[in-house]
Amino acid sequence: MSGQRHNPGAFLDLPRELADRQTSRVLVLPIPYEATTTWVKGTARGPAAILEASTHMETYDELVHDEPCRAGIHTLPPLDTTGSPEEVIDRIRVEVATLASERKFVLSLGGEHSLTTGVVRGIAETRPELTVVQIDAHADLRDEYEGSPLNHACTMRRLVDDFPIVQVGIRSLTPEGAGLIEERGVPVFYAEDIASTCSARRMEVRDWMEEAIEAVPTDDVYLTVDLDGFDPSIMPSVGTPEPGGLLWYEVLTFVATLFERRNVVAADVVELCPIDRLVAADFLAAKLAYKIAGHALRA
Repeated sequence: MSGQRHNPGAFLDLPRELADRQTSRVLVLPIPYEATTTWVKGTARGPAAILEASTHMETYDELVHDEPCRAGIHTLPPLDTTGSPEEVIDRIRVEVATLASERKFVLSLGGEHSLTTGVVRGIAETRPELTVVQIDAHADLRDEYEGSPLNHACTMRRLVDDFPIVQVGIRSLTPEGAGLIEERGVPVFYAEDIASTCSARRMEVRDWMEEAIEAVPTDDVYLTVDLDGFDPSIMPSVGTPEPGGLLWYEVLTFVATLFERRNVVAADVVELCPIDRLVAADFLAAKLAYKIAGHALRA
């Protein structure tokens, strides 16, 4: 997107009257950051791919029968992600803290997952009593990886000392991470357990969701969605895919329930690694972002 004129209606290709900076209640912040990805590269192209896919979506929400974008969604210019990881994460913190002070909903589009560290710390400057709810395949609890404590495999380790966390969809972790989960009593809802529950009666589908939300100790919540939390059959465009993930309606139901029961103040959708001509994954990411924005606008 560099060199192009900024379009405040870039998300959903909204007309200017629905993307006004002052009146919009949701701010979309593209963060094309990629410095520590460890397998397939390309997450820096994720925000642009989400924005492009969003322009091909219908704006009517078929599940709740409304058009939430009419309350206003403004797309900010992509954040500058040049510099060291420490510099970038702090730049993200400063920018998000400024946006959060306006009491608007900040929806960040990534980019690699390490950006979440900066976003959460920025949000916490005005919302200090905050729980981070993570949808992810990976626990991301390494203290460092490949020599960096700000590697995308360390995201939740950088946050767990200062914020309660609840993890959903996990199916890959290290002995170090497993030990920390046990030591800190981190509520973890493993993908296998979710799949076993959801294979039974429909009533039980909500049981794990209720338990996960009851595990959130604060009213204010930050939601981070690493797209590899989805099963790779519907989300192959990630750098570190893991089999056995969550499916579309499971995630939508959980997100809707979380918004109903808690005050979700900001969110991100990260780790899209676009594959040429495989646009279904880009579209899934864009539609998920819009579903999240829709809940925020209704709240």
